[in-house]
Amino acid sequence: MCIAALRSVTCRLLPLAGLTLLCGGAPAAPGLLPSLLPTPPPLLTLLPTDQSTAPAPAPGLVPPRRSWIGDATTLEESVSETRWTARASWLLERTDDPSLQLANWGDVLDIALLGAFDIPLRSDPAERANILLSARAVDGVEVDPGQVFSFNATVGERTPERGYQDGWMFDHGQLVRGTGGGICLVATGLYNAALRAGLGIAERHPHSGLVSYAPPGCDAGVVYGVEDMKFRNTTPAPLLVKAQAADDHVTLQLFGHTPPPGEEVIVKPTFFEPLPAPTIRTEDPTLQPGQVVVAQKPRAGFDVTVERFWTEHHQIVRREVVAQEHRAPRPRLLRVAPPPPPADPLAQLLLGGPMPDDASDGA
Repeated sequence: MCIAALRSVTCRLLPLAGLTLLCGGAPAAPGLLPSLLPTPPPLLTLLPTDQSTAPAPAPGLVPPRRSWIGDATTLEESVSETRWTARASWLLERTDDPSLQLANWGDVLDIALLGAFDIPLRSDPAERANILLSARAVDGVEVDPGQVFSFNATVGERTPERGYQDGWMFDHGQLVRGTGGGICLVATGLYNAALRAGLGIAERHPHSGLVSYAPPGCDAGVVYGVEDMKFRNTTPAPLLVKAQAADDHVTLQLFGHTPPPGEEVIVKPTFFEPLPAPTIRTEDPTLQPGQVVVAQKPRAGFDVTVERFWTEHHQIVRREVVAQEHRAPRPRLLRVAPPPPPADPLAQLLLGGPMPDDASDGA
C-alpha cells in the first residue's frame, strides 16, 4: 500500500468501490489509488509540525516516514474540536490543493486501530514538556512491513538545545533530575500499544525503579545511546503511529491493516507475587532518646510473569512470555536513638532504689 502524496492535481469526480471521491488529475497508476491524499477540513491532529529538531536516523535503521500532520500549534489543544479520525490520518499528507475532500477511506482501505495505551501527563512542568515534545516526535511516523521502529532513533538525543528539560528519572533505582526525564512514559505507551497490536518486540528494558503508569512488567525505560525501545512491524501492511493529547493524558496508538475477524491479542500477568519491604533499624548516637528518623521510605517488590496470547474465536493459538522480572523490595530504613545505658546497681543502692537482683523469698 503506497502512502506517498499525489500533489498538484485538479479536481474531478472518481467512483471507487461504490463511493464517490473528489480527487483530481490523470488516473493513478495501479496500486497508487489509495495514495490520493486529501486535505481534511479544519480537523487537525493535535501535534505541532515543526520538524527543525528532527533527529537523523541511526545507522542501520530505516528513517521514519511521516504522514499528514496538521498545523496545530500545541499538543495540548482541546481534543473535542480538533480530533479527527486517525483512520483518515493514515492516508493524509500535506497538500496545497484545498479542493481535495475526504471520503470514507477507512472503510475502503480496511484500516483499524491495532493497539493503544494511555499515559498520564505529569503535573511537573518539565516532565510534561518532555512528554509532549517526544510525543510530537513519534506522531505520524509510518513503519513499513518488516521495518524496526526505534524510539531513540525517532525521538533523537534529549538535550537542552532540542528543548528537553530536567525532569524526574531513575538512576540505579533512585529518582534524580535529568535532561529528558519523563519521556519514558511515551516509550512505555508505545511498547504497550505494540504488545497489544501483536507486533514483535526487538528491544525493551525495565526501569531500575517501580513506576506507577504501567502494570508490573510492562514498563519500558530508555536511555539515549544505551537502552532503546524497539518493535518490528510483523504485519503485511504499513503501520501508523499516532499520539493524541487530552488535558491529563496522552494516548499512543498504532493503526494498520484490520486483522481477520475473531483474532485478538491479550496481554496479562500470569504470575504475580508481592514482596513486602522489610524494616531495617540503625542506631544513631546523635539522636535524642526515643527519637526515630525515616531515612528511606519502603517500596514493595514483586515477582511477575507477563504473557501475551493470540486467540482466534476465543481459542488460544499462540502464547509468548514477554517479561519475567524480579523487583527486589526497597527496605524501610530507620535511624533510631540508642537505648539508655543499663542501670548501675551501686548507684541504685545509694539512691535508695531496689537492687536489680533483689527478690522476695517470702520469709
